Amino acid sequence: MTGSQPVDPPTIKEPSLPALLAPGRRGLLAALLALALGVGALSIAIAWQVGQLATAFGLGALTWVIVLSLAFFCAKFIERVLAERLGQHYVAQLRGSLISHALKARRGPSVGITVARSSNDLSSIRNWVTQGIVPLLAGIPLIVFAALGLGALHPLLAAALVVPVLLEVGLLAFLARGALRTARVLRRHRGNLAARIADTVTAATTIAAAGGVRREVERVDRSSQKVVQAAVDRAKYAGALRAGSLTVPLLGTALVVAAGSWAGLGAGTLASALTLMGICAGTMGEWGRIVEYRQNYRAGRRIIAPLLHAVKSWSIAEQKMISTRELKDLNRKEITVRIRPTAPGLENWPVLRAHAGQRIQVVGPGAESGALLESLATGRISAHGDSLGGLWIAEGRSEDLPATERRKLIGAALSSMVPERGTIIRALTYRHPGSSVKRALRVAADCGLELGPLPAAERTMLRRGGEPLDSAQRACLIMARALLRQPPVLILDPVLNRLPSAAREAVIRKLNEYPGVVIFQGEIPGLEATGTWQAPLRVGAHAENPAPLEDAE
Repeated sequence: MTGSQPVDPPTIKEPSLPALLAPGRRGLLAALLALALGVGALSIAIAWQVGQLATAFGLGALTWVIVLSLAFFCAKFIERVLAERLGQHYVAQLRGSLISHALKARRGPSVGITVARSSNDLSSIRNWVTQGIVPLLAGIPLIVFAALGLGALHPLLAAALVVPVLLEVGLLAFLARGALRTARVLRRHRGNLAARIADTVTAATTIAAAGGVRREVERVDRSSQKVVQAAVDRAKYAGALRAGSLTVPLLGTALVVAAGSWAGLGAGTLASALTLMGICAGTMGEWGRIVEYRQNYRAGRRIIAPLLHAVKSWSIAEQKMISTRELKDLNRKEITVRIRPTAPGLENWPVLRAHAGQRIQVVGPGAESGALLESLATGRISAHGDSLGGLWIAEGRSEDLPATERRKLIGAALSSMVPERGTIIRALTYRHPGSSVKRALRVAADCGLELGPLPAAERTMLRRGGEPLDSAQRACLIMARALLRQPPVLILDPVLNRLPSAAREAVIRKLNEYPGVVIFQGEIPGLEATGTWQAPLRVGAHAENPAPLEDAE
């Protein structure tokens, strides 16, 4: 089929987000519903008192109107505060899952995309909950109460409200599809712009050195123009939605006046009817904005919901641990290691078997070898749900242990790693929080990390990927964290070459006598390999000196 597919096929079921009605939010929803019913009753009471004032002035009726109006004000004030609390509570849950996905995914999104999802998409969801669902929850009972009140005054007055309501619902439903389409386009262009800006800022030094600042700014400007045009296109539908929701209630007011004149209703009855219609007009005037928020929410949900479902499935898989071995059984001196990669892109790597004291060099293209080491370090060497693949230590599958236990078995120092935000001592003990500060600082010193010149020594705060540490100091920190408490499996790449020469030589001597299994990639002068782990051959390639596929002995 060569024709283009429709943008929004009606047969595709849209993904769902976690339920809004959940523990911690049920009380808020119940309070909002009670407020909605209370506001509806207040509107009837206010309209009746206004009718009494129109019939004959009375100080008591005026006092009641003032008191009821203040109660109406308090109810709407509390409604807005509770709505914001509800929206923030819900979005906080989604934000945690979204960041969890970015950290756990095999190929996570770029920094720009993650920031865009955490701000724009989650803001659209919060707006829908806070200024969409809650106004609907409050507005529907109000419309029902008003219709009943107008019907009690005269059936024609109720019809004068129902007709504009149906007309506005039809108009907004007609415009909603276009609003969704433009919201999706705008969201896509915003994500692309965020990713481009993040990549550009990350490469700032390279761009400036090559004299490309103006060229990169122009590329960002071109992406910005797409966002501008998409925003204007969406504004056309947003303007139509809001204009329609504000215009139709005017027709309702005219119909109420016409019905009152035709039926010969008195001044008091007409005043009550107009008061009710005025209250409903305020509610109906928000419907255009509600539909706009709904379409923005659907555009964000379409991307975020599958990510949250993936996080949920991963959490379920992590809870179903099948290992009966304890950490102390796996973390011992005499161990054997067996690695069977089954993750996508790694399934063709041969099985590796190694014993304590061996140093295995991964041989193959840099990208493939790097992906293999990262998968080993992060526990993603096997496909999700595949118990046949993984990293076995002392016949225990490390992936079946909780992440907080597995990290004690595997130390990794890779060039792609950057320190997380926090103090230096936190970064040093991040893999093994139970380690003493004295031990961590001793290992850091052995790796060449000098803390004296730093502003607050080990309490110095690290930001933006490790600042104020330079490249060599960051390598020292990453290496020290990997070596802390001598994990049974150590994974390295040429990040070791960035250490100061004296520290590098000392660390290499230690690695050549390391009691566990060392798996490394790249050229690390002085590190003596006792075996190799050969990358799978590409189709049509020929090996001059093929290495054994399984055993590293």
